[in-house]
Amino acid sequence: MSAATAEPKHPRFLLHDGKLVDYADARLHVLSSTLKYGVGVFEGFRAYWSADAGQLYGFRLDAHFRRLVDSMRVVEIDGPTDIGDLQEQMTGLIRANDLRTDLHMRAQVFVDSADGKPHDRGPATVFMAAIPMGNYFGATGLDAQISSWARLSDRSMPPRIKSIANYQNGRLAQLEATRHGYNAALLMTTDGHVSEGPGYNLFIVRHGRLATPPVTDSILEGVTRDSVLQLARDAGLEVDVRSIDRTELYSAEEAFVCGSAAEVNHLRSVDRMQIGDGEAGPVTRELQVRFRQAVLGQTTHPWTTPVYP
Repeated sequence: MSAATAEPKHPRFLLHDGKLVDYADARLHVLSSTLKYGVGVFEGFRAYWSADAGQLYGFRLDAHFRRLVDSMRVVEIDGPTDIGDLQEQMTGLIRANDLRTDLHMRAQVFVDSADGKPHDRGPATVFMAAIPMGNYFGATGLDAQISSWARLSDRSMPPRIKSIANYQNGRLAQLEATRHGYNAALLMTTDGHVSEGPGYNLFIVRHGRLATPPVTDSILEGVTRDSVLQLARDAGLEVDVRSIDRTELYSAEEAFVCGSAAEVNHLRSVDRMQIGDGEAGPVTRELQVRFRQAVLGQTTHPWTTPVYP
């Protein structure tokens, strides 16, 4: 299927523990530990179709699967740890569905114990999916609200990994923002620093310098964030990894969020206060261009995996 063809709602096949299954047959029991207690971890990542090259490129698959293994270790799930095998399973799934368009992929590890206990480590089951996806927000330029919900702390839950249970925190923030007429949300740490949004990291430009919160400010260790940091340094930009206060957002020249689904999208406003002139600024535009080149394998970074021979 070409990128210009109408995208299906879902592909024919998903992957269940390494085996192709029909979409409708990918199931968990209602009494599994995952459904009862949220015991599971996941990864969300992208692949991009290049019409010029006639190729689909998976973006930083190894980094995402490495984080999936780290997530299993932190929440003590006994799941698969062979990153190369997991990567080959995902690319094989895409080929089986013959997908030739921009994709959002998902790998999920669940504890599927029968009527199990909260502290069960297994048995683990792995589902993978590859779904056509364009712009995650459906908008270019976002109006964000600082949420009344605080970002969860490393003292209570592990924010740096992708634990399924963590995402209730961001869900509440996004619901609140949507209710108040915003299309994005930002959460603050319990000690008053800006952290991140529900599924995306934050960058600002202030006094000409790019800044982003450190991983110790309750953020996910974002693969896209890491990519943007490297691309910014490639461009010769000065980058500060430091805590950011709420009022710095209001006085920033530019601000943008980034994530695998979110990609790189600028903030028009925060709490109805316009950022710059409301448009993507020069730093943001530069990084958007470099990011697009990177996902299509047009940089020196070895970040892309061709899916088709």
